[in-house]
Amino acid sequence: MRQGGKGVALRIELGKKRSAQEAKSIVDELYRRVRDRWEVKVNQTAFMQQLVAGKLPLKVLQTFFRNWGAYTIEINTLTACTYHKNLTFFKVHRDLMGPMGEKIADEFIHPKPPGHFLVMLQTAKAFGLTEEEVFSTPMLSEFRAKIDFMRGIVYEGTAAEWYASVTTEEQIGHWSAVCYEALTAHYGFDREKATYFATHVEADLGEHEEGVMGHASFNRTALQRLLESGMADERPTYGLEYCAMTSVDLHGVMLRAAMEEAQRS
Repeated sequence: MRQGGKGVALRIELGKKRSAQEAKSIVDELYRRVRDRWEVKVNQTAFMQQLVAGKLPLKVLQTFFRNWGAYTIEINTLTACTYHKNLTFFKVHRDLMGPMGEKIADEFIHPKPPGHFLVMLQTAKAFGLTEEEVFSTPMLSEFRAKIDFMRGIVYEGTAAEWYASVTTEEQIGHWSAVCYEALTAHYGFDREKATYFATHVEADLGEHEEGVMGHASFNRTALQRLLESGMADERPTYGLEYCAMTSVDLHGVMLRAAMEEAQRS
């Protein structure tokens, strides 16, 4: 990978152990690049600009959330699969097995089994969507592209590439806060109706539910440990930065696709 703007090299070499400080610098630099790209590819999209201003049509929001809801069901189960896929890493870093278990459990038992998708359905209902629509309507191809990209990283990629691709979980926490504020300010939503977004601000960005580590903090820690222990690896034409930036870009593509689909229908 190319040299970072702050002079931090992001090229990864399997077996090369980094000091805690060096590993943290690499992770921090990757997250900085993700944050900068998110600003351009997501925050500055027509979708988000109109949403923040209260001018995004309800039809666009319904189209987006019907597809996003279906996406969240799949990404949560895919995250659970990474525990087995990356079990060698967790056997070495056994202190992370507890937080990993809590992270997965958080998705599937909060607020009650089967988990977060109940929160998603509560907000879907507020958008005027039915459970059947969310579960049975095929995803737009752009949403399918994101989940299939993530699936490819899990089953064909490396642990480091996976934790690079989920650097976006931190930004999704901030994005959820923006969505929550817009929906409650302009669209007549309250805390109960916008619960999906409120829940993900809490789950992604901070410690919650009696000490469960914030999802973004866990992802940072796992990637740093991979670098410290020499277990981080990346494939030619993929790698940490590519996976992180593609994850950002595809989020923006999903927003655009929702607008285009709503305008066509």
